[in-house]
Amino acid sequence: MLDDRWERAATYGFTTTGVPPSSFVAKPRSHDDGPAHGMFLGPIGGPAFSRDLTGRFSRWHLQPGTHLLADVDAAFLAVHWEAGGEHRHVLLRADEVGRHETAVLYPVAHERFSGADLPFVLTLSSFSPVIPGLEEESGLPVVLFDVRVEAAAGTSRLPALDVALFWPNLNGWNPSMLTSDDRGDRAWPGHHHAGNTNTPVDDGLAGASVLQGRETPGPLNPGQQVCLSVTGDADEFTRQVQFKTDQNATGVPESRQVFTLGAVRHGFATTGRLGITPDGSWSAHWHEPVGSAVAGHVRAGRDSAAVRFAVAFDWPAVRFGAGRTWRRHYAAGDERPSAVELATRAHQHGDEWLGAIDEWHRRTLGRVTAAGWSAPVAGCVVNELGLVSALGSAWVDGTFAGHEPPDAVLRGDEHVAVLEGFDEGYFYYNTSDLWHYAFPAFTLHWPRLAETVFADLGDALSGEDATVRPVYRVGEHRRLLRANRLPHDLGSPMEDPFVRLNGYVMRDDPNTWRDSAPAHVLARLLHAKLQGKPVSEPAWHRLRAAAEAAAAQVTDGSGVPRHDEFGDSTWDNLALSGHSTYATALYTGMWSVLAQQAGARGEDPTAYEARRDAAADVLGQLWNGEFFRAASEGKYVEAVMPDSAWGLFYADLCGATTGVDPERMRAHLHAAYEICHLGYDGGRVGPLLIGERGLSAYERDGGEELQVNEVLIGSAWMFAAMLRHYGLADDADRVAASLREVLYGGSGLQFRTPAAIDRAGRFRAPLNMRPLAISWLAV
Repeated sequence: MLDDRWERAATYGFTTTGVPPSSFVAKPRSHDDGPAHGMFLGPIGGPAFSRDLTGRFSRWHLQPGTHLLADVDAAFLAVHWEAGGEHRHVLLRADEVGRHETAVLYPVAHERFSGADLPFVLTLSSFSPVIPGLEEESGLPVVLFDVRVEAAAGTSRLPALDVALFWPNLNGWNPSMLTSDDRGDRAWPGHHHAGNTNTPVDDGLAGASVLQGRETPGPLNPGQQVCLSVTGDADEFTRQVQFKTDQNATGVPESRQVFTLGAVRHGFATTGRLGITPDGSWSAHWHEPVGSAVAGHVRAGRDSAAVRFAVAFDWPAVRFGAGRTWRRHYAAGDERPSAVELATRAHQHGDEWLGAIDEWHRRTLGRVTAAGWSAPVAGCVVNELGLVSALGSAWVDGTFAGHEPPDAVLRGDEHVAVLEGFDEGYFYYNTSDLWHYAFPAFTLHWPRLAETVFADLGDALSGEDATVRPVYRVGEHRRLLRANRLPHDLGSPMEDPFVRLNGYVMRDDPNTWRDSAPAHVLARLLHAKLQGKPVSEPAWHRLRAAAEAAAAQVTDGSGVPRHDEFGDSTWDNLALSGHSTYATALYTGMWSVLAQQAGARGEDPTAYEARRDAAADVLGQLWNGEFFRAASEGKYVEAVMPDSAWGLFYADLCGATTGVDPERMRAHLHAAYEICHLGYDGGRVGPLLIGERGLSAYERDGGEELQVNEVLIGSAWMFAAMLRHYGLADDADRVAASLREVLYGGSGLQFRTPAAIDRAGRFRAPLNMRPLAISWLAV
């Protein structure tokens, strides 16, 4: 099975034999982790971390919303063997072996270590059970490392060998609450070690285990524990319970500093065993980092061996910036699983989970390629799903006693959220304008979680917050949240998410956004269509109320509001004026689907049909004989936006009649392909968000060069899906191939997909939600 998994990952996924060159650099105020990074490991809701392309653990999302770049040298895997009477020892890192290959197909990252000096080939497969269709498993805070060792070519049998996982006690991890680009603590000073202690575990697991704990008194601190464990078909297992993970300036060689990593590692390197140096358990001081190690040992003469390591986090509490403390979903029941129980479950069900992953891979890759997409693009669809757990995700279910939010707009206890991004301006949960692009990633794979997000957005539509604060763009005081207006976001992890909503009401006023209501109505009804389940009556009435509030923004009887204020849509850095194709298509689509739904529910659709026809007339006025113009007035009257008609695309998927000629849609999309894709660096990096013939670049709007002169990755994936839907398969393939090459073709952007790139080799806002729109390729 391992060979099949490797072959599948190599055919469809991301592969490399080293760190790719950095083809892109960050724009100002965007963080830049560098080109070496790999797939994130960990569940929806965290904790999560990633192992990079050199074999180092270097990116950490241990609390929702925190992104820390830190090479934690005390976290590593190592192998020891005997050859010719000598002890040999290497870490499983690229610089210590002759050849290091990587093949990734989410949620499994495979690494293969080989070389002239190794009498075996070792394959490391790292994964968490974030598996579509297995909702509860996708939230389990466990990471598995499967090691398989086989005799090298020309070698009939394995030597005696030993494999170990060294892991620091991460309890107390608490980085400063700053956006990623502003963070100064890029090493480990945010980790307060006081009270950390490790103890042996002798019950529940057959191999060797250590429980890493923390002495944490207090009614609101339920304690943190991590279980480090090893099982498999090894012949023996050992462990080192506790050691200091850095060295002491005593003048004594590191290998002789007992109770430290140096001595433990030296013991493993020279004997292949753990526990041969002094060991024990003690309470660490605040500046005393400690760790543990577990190992499996294989006798000589076998042709292969398999060892499984698991790291299981029982970290039940999530404390956001304002101090409110929530329970992680896995810990919300009456019988919260312990770290040891989580580890036991991982060892017992790991093979079952891998089988479920295999089946999902076969099913999804088969469906995407059957739709006409190439194998590399199909693999990109799968790998980009990793953003679900990489975007600082939160999955909480109720607060701790005394932390209940008073008069909360959101009525449920359970909340699921992903960040728009980790940089300033993006550091918000479930930004609605991006969710409307990204929701199929949840709807197709974890539909109840998508339902939970839509329920929160529905509650937010029904609520209001009369708090008044300045909005800097317009220089006025504005209300934080108006009734029947969709908030931009469900809060920031820096503040009080799920309680203090619409945090973006500072830079701009999302209450004025022309696209929010129609985009939400379309997304919510399309989610229901994809699930084959009608929306409930309360949800239907909320959607109708939101549509009526949107209609109140229309003052000319056209069925579509004008853009009268800078930044009054998701494209808040574009100076769209008058009527835009983007908003007009959304309104045309919304009225079309509402008319369809009203008729299906036995209600009178006449008013919706009239508004649909009026909106379609406005869209007709934007038609110039070749494409729908981006705007009716101002700077962009001759421009085209490739995905601007996605409101009609959603309506088509809902099966509604829009009154718009499909031939016009095809002509619009092909013109956008020629102008914005082929016309921008020959299509090398994808289609511009907005462009026009004969113009190489726009002057910036709104003080920053954002959105103009950029390829918006999520928007481009939506465009590719629309091209194929409307019969432009060749155009779709070329756009998708360009995007796949940018992300996974050796550019250094793998597993940190940005919001935007440009032909000058710059990127903006890495790890961004909108690119989850690639899931439309799987619909």
